[in-house]
Amino acid sequence: MFLKGVSVKRLLLAALALLGVFGGAKPIVIGITQIVDHPALNACRDGIIEALRRAGYIEGENVQYIIANAQGDFSVAMTIAQDFLARGVDLVVSISTPSSQAIVQVFKDTNIPVVFSAVTDPVGAGLTGYPNVTGASDMIDVRADLELLLKVIPGLKRLGQIYNPGEANSAILTEMTKKAAAELGISLIVVPAEGTAAVPLAAQSLLGRVDAIYCTTDNTVAAALDAVVDVAKKGKIPFLFADPTSLERGVLICTGFDYFDHGLLTGEIVLKILQGTSPKDIPFVRQAGTQVWFNLDVAEEIGFVFSAEAKKLATGLLFGGERFVKE
Repeated sequence: MFLKGVSVKRLLLAALALLGVFGGAKPIVIGITQIVDHPALNACRDGIIEALRRAGYIEGENVQYIIANAQGDFSVAMTIAQDFLARGVDLVVSISTPSSQAIVQVFKDTNIPVVFSAVTDPVGAGLTGYPNVTGASDMIDVRADLELLLKVIPGLKRLGQIYNPGEANSAILTEMTKKAAAELGISLIVVPAEGTAAVPLAAQSLLGRVDAIYCTTDNTVAAALDAVVDVAKKGKIPFLFADPTSLERGVLICTGFDYFDHGLLTGEIVLKILQGTSPKDIPFVRQAGTQVWFNLDVAEEIGFVFSAEAKKLATGLLFGGERFVKE
């Protein structure tokens, strides 16, 4: 039974939570799933939970979280989705494109709200057009990343990229990279890695062939990032990764979004639904606020020098293991 397209059950649960009168009432059950364990997705998950906490949703009192991780396996992501459905969750948050595709495949014909997060291209991934699905996109500006590399690395001609063709988000961004590289006169060498075990060999194959390495928001690469960092340092190759949360992991240049903030943005969407708004009345949103971080510790280690002009392009710098934000 629905009232103006909104589940009466959700309306009642939201009202009780906001009034702080849950008492012995059954907590709202929210399933949160992500495709793999890495800092960006973990920060996103933490941001979602924090947004709800700030709004009065306290775990163990008026909300219960079922948190799952597919460990990079889409078949496991599907199993998680089916488990959430069987357990009767009130709402699902899916973090990453693969996990969101699995959740939508299972929940698209239900009335259970689905909120996706950290999804590059919701339309291209087939996540739009369902009345119970909305969310937040973390689409990055690939061309801006390549333009940054051209400004920071004088004489850049050959760029290496590692990606998992099985990730819709990464495949889309790789095509965008190819287009931007061609327009900017950069020769792009693309190496596929269909799983984390393939990332080290893919990275090693770029030694001696490229002037820099660029990786977008690829979950497979993120989960095996240490392997790429090791090769970049060994070859003294500048490495740009589109995830600011990975700066301390040894990346020279990080661009993109603060994923805790992305989680907060996603959490605001969840709150709107819990307060009675139907997902079909909430257009998906895109994250704003791109950051640029330079790791001066890594620069010193590989003998790379950021010019004074290049440093003006940064949001902040990492030096001596600490982050410093430009004023």
